[in-house]
Amino acid sequence: MTCVSRTVGSSAQRPDIKRPDSNMQREDTVPWYRQFWPWFIMALPASAVVAGLYTVWIAMQTTDSLVVQSDDGMNVVTERNTAAEKEAARLGLNANVDIDLESGAVIVSMTAAENVELPSSLELKMRHPTMAPRDATIELLRAMPNSAGDATWAGHFLKPPVGRHFVTLSSGNTWRISAEWTGQPEFRLDPASRSDNGKL
Repeated sequence: MTCVSRTVGSSAQRPDIKRPDSNMQREDTVPWYRQFWPWFIMALPASAVVAGLYTVWIAMQTTDSLVVQSDDGMNVVTERNTAAEKEAARLGLNANVDIDLESGAVIVSMTAAENVELPSSLELKMRHPTMAPRDATIELLRAMPNSAGDATWAGHFLKPPVGRHFVTLSSGNTWRISAEWTGQPEFRLDPASRSDNGKL
């Protein structure tokens, strides 16, 4: 009887030993904090937090200048302004305003109904819709009539206004005319026709 000897083969012939896969990719060993995407993902909520804090800061630094501050109360101020607008309409008042946007010089010419006496000085108010520090008030003094013979007043802004404002021209609490100004050098003032309820 012939004995057949079996030689133990190499590990490559053993079914229980797997050969390393030459195509296996090497794991990325770069730390997360040196990669782009983690920082990009964290930046999105961080920017929202910063924007929210900045909005809170703006709200704390500014006030709502659309609210009339008066010891007389809101209703009294509204009624007074409405009465002044009606009086201006009864007197047939309107005005043309010319503002030099560089020097701040102001020229106002007015027309009125017959036999209406106009005052020697007027008050021009410019109210910013949201930022009270940008409000401006100047006194206008009577000047020589213009070429058309209209009564004229002159004044000067220390700092020319910029941006949208609500403008009123008045003679005390007797009458007032108003308009919305958006930066043009010339504009017209009339008794209020929009629904501002006399808040300007």
